[in-house]
Amino acid sequence: MVLVYKQLVKQLLHNKIFVSLLLLLTVLTSLSFYFVIFSIDGNMAVLNTLTTLTENQQLYKNALDANTSLAYTFFISTIVLTSFVFVMFFYRFYRGNKKQIGCIKALGFKDSSLRACFVYFVAVLSVIGTVLGLVGGYFLSDVLIHANTNTYSVTGLVKGVSLMNLFVGLIVSTAMFCLIAFLCYFFIKGKGPGLLMGGNRSCPGVSFSLKAANCISGMIPTKNKFPLRIALRKPLSICLILVAVMSFTVCIILGRSLNSSSQKIFETQTMGHNYEYDTTYSEYQTTSVSENMISYLENTSRVFIGSHEIEQTMTGFYTLNSLYELQDTKENILSAPKAGTVYINPSLYEVYGLNIGDRLVTDIAGISLAFTVANIATNAKSANIYVNVNELSKILNVPIGAYNGILSTEKINGDVTITKEQRIDILNRLAVSNKISAVINQSIGGVVGAILIFIALYVNFQDNTHDILILYMMGYQTRRIRQMLIDVYMPIVWTAFFLTLAPGIGLARLIQKSLSISTNDYMPFGTSIFVVVLVFLGLNIIYLLIQVLFELAIKRIITKEAISFTD
Repeated sequence: MVLVYKQLVKQLLHNKIFVSLLLLLTVLTSLSFYFVIFSIDGNMAVLNTLTTLTENQQLYKNALDANTSLAYTFFISTIVLTSFVFVMFFYRFYRGNKKQIGCIKALGFKDSSLRACFVYFVAVLSVIGTVLGLVGGYFLSDVLIHANTNTYSVTGLVKGVSLMNLFVGLIVSTAMFCLIAFLCYFFIKGKGPGLLMGGNRSCPGVSFSLKAANCISGMIPTKNKFPLRIALRKPLSICLILVAVMSFTVCIILGRSLNSSSQKIFETQTMGHNYEYDTTYSEYQTTSVSENMISYLENTSRVFIGSHEIEQTMTGFYTLNSLYELQDTKENILSAPKAGTVYINPSLYEVYGLNIGDRLVTDIAGISLAFTVANIATNAKSANIYVNVNELSKILNVPIGAYNGILSTEKINGDVTITKEQRIDILNRLAVSNKISAVINQSIGGVVGAILIFIALYVNFQDNTHDILILYMMGYQTRRIRQMLIDVYMPIVWTAFFLTLAPGIGLARLIQKSLSISTNDYMPFGTSIFVVVLVFLGLNIIYLLIQVLFELAIKRIITKEAISFTD
């Protein structure tokens, strides 16, 4: 049994490049998780022990919550992508080693014994990659800790990981990859030694693939039919290219969107906010205010949208003037809402799908009420809903004219006063959290996308090795061989980009919406033609780099490998 296991492992390791890339993907899966988690868990534990938090500490805690959701989102995403590559690896391994496995089964070895070998191999590979990612994440987390120290003016930050997250990072990914190895054995499970030792035989799936390749290649100019027919005869490889391109597209678009969302939030929270001071009171005030001030009444309430229960601040203004100009989506100035209606913030519209004319169910001071959405205030304060102030006064059972907040151009006495400078500083700090997240997304997306594209093209390159040697023996030059067998994948990558662009944008929007819901932090989604062009250029740069490597590999095969056309 030991000798058989050694032989199988030797065969698994024969494809060194593929195994190395699998190891790298397991490292990146772990690294993307621990890189963020090490900067979170230790500091979150400290914050949870404090009875009261300062303003900076509360902002920092909110950022940690957001980054935790981000870490889990991308951990799951990279596990799925890496699992797909494991499936590709075992599919090719079983297809190329049927005879050897058939011989082993002919000696009396059972499927369960052979399957255990492959599961153990993946477990060892995954544990090595996960531990390397754990160590790398520990050291790289210094980047986030240093950024958080400067951004939130908090000191004494530490690196740490909870037992639960340590278990998740070390065990979950390894268990998932082992499960993939277990399931992939069904490619050959139950097949007798004779069938396996018979080698590759034609089957309906292969015939269909060849017919499809001939059909598609027949639609293009004559000079390009042969290379395209060769490329399309491997549908699984084409599928891998589609997955690789879409993964790259989603990660880059999502990263850029998180980055731009910070700027969008900053603009909406400053546009029309022309006051210098925002003063609030713990008790209701009834004294009159001057004409160059805006008094308002607010109350923390709950709103119910579908299955979501969200905490929002219901705010009513006694008057609106140039100090604070509420604007709708077309930048028109809004007057105070009428009784029975509300103006919602963009988060409720974009994230939770609430539209103008919908009914909004709320719980204000223990009273359940329903309002009609009259408009969307694009520059509403964060988590604020605007109602008719006289109606709110009656609900709260306070005198008409009572207020607990004032917007002004001059400083006045109050319990808490936030200056314009402080407000802008808070917005800048919140923006940094999203920008760091964007850098993480784009980095992971670029690396994982490049690896997947490389694997997809490398698989096809391996399949074309014999064809390369044949063409060389026929007198074709290296550059011409590359044009026929490698360059054809450039238009395939382009086609994959355009086919997956719309679904990729939709998936990026869905991921960002999920992040907003899980963190209760509004992250407006946005993209542009510039981002689309950036993704397209990135794909082409990755492809050109890979193309150079493949051209060198073609020369190496021609000069160093012995020519053999036997199976």
